[in-house]
Amino acid sequence: MPFLVKHRYALFFIGLLTTWQTSAGERVDLPPPLSPYIEAAQTAPEARPAEALSVHEPIYFMLGDGSAFNARFQLSFKYRFFDDQSDAAKLLPVIRGLYFGYTQTSLWNLDRDSKPFEDTSYRPSLFWMHDSGGRGLLPSSWRLGYEHESNGRSGSASRSIDSLFLQPRWEVALHQRRLTFEPKLHAYLDISDNRSIPDYRGYTDWIVRYGREDSWVWRGLLRYGMKGHVTAQLEASYPIRRPLLTRTGAFLYMQLLHGYGHTLLKYDQREDLRVRFGIAVVR
Repeated sequence: MPFLVKHRYALFFIGLLTTWQTSAGERVDLPPPLSPYIEAAQTAPEARPAEALSVHEPIYFMLGDGSAFNARFQLSFKYRFFDDQSDAAKLLPVIRGLYFGYTQTSLWNLDRDSKPFEDTSYRPSLFWMHDSGGRGLLPSSWRLGYEHESNGRSGSASRSIDSLFLQPRWEVALHQRRLTFEPKLHAYLDISDNRSIPDYRGYTDWIVRYGREDSWVWRGLLRYGMKGHVTAQLEASYPIRRPLLTRTGAFLYMQLLHGYGHTLLKYDQREDLRVRFGIAVVR
């Protein structure tokens, strides 16, 4: 009961969003997507633009209540090394799917005198992505690669993870909205700075995304550690301007995080539910 009282406003807001989402799902005639690509083209490999720089993970800036009043923000992109017309890609077609990815997540304490950054996670990766189209139970795409994650600190505050990952992706239409399931499976190579990371993160990030690009989109992340430690993150977003490209524009953004991993530094420290609100440019 104390938990419900403490977070009654967050629970009320979640209920309001859910009611809005449900009522939207009951409509028969939906407006066309605001994206310049139609819904079908957003997943058809042959219809996607062969851009060099593209979206990777969400990009946002949010304020909320953590261990102190703070801001949490994230930057992310991926870069495709070879286009279809390059000589190297014509000679060796498989390298067309080679990407460099980068994601940076920071927690910024705003209620302290010097307004310090509590911790920052840097995640460069090198991976190969293949759009298979997906028929039946087969994934629509695959990602296979290497990822390094570090907080860039030394001594006892140092945190570093090296891993190989495999990330299949399935997409289906559900109630005129797109449901995406893309679990990210990890094989740790080096966790010398934090040997107990599997106890808190496990070996799989369970990621689900559901919605329409011209309306609400929900994104969930679940981690289940080997010793039963659970982390859940739920994000909801709604467009406030016409999208520039698929997943890119300006969006109201809400994030609920409960469990571990608020920062890489404190990956093994549990915190109660934290609620943050802000703006995203990629969701």
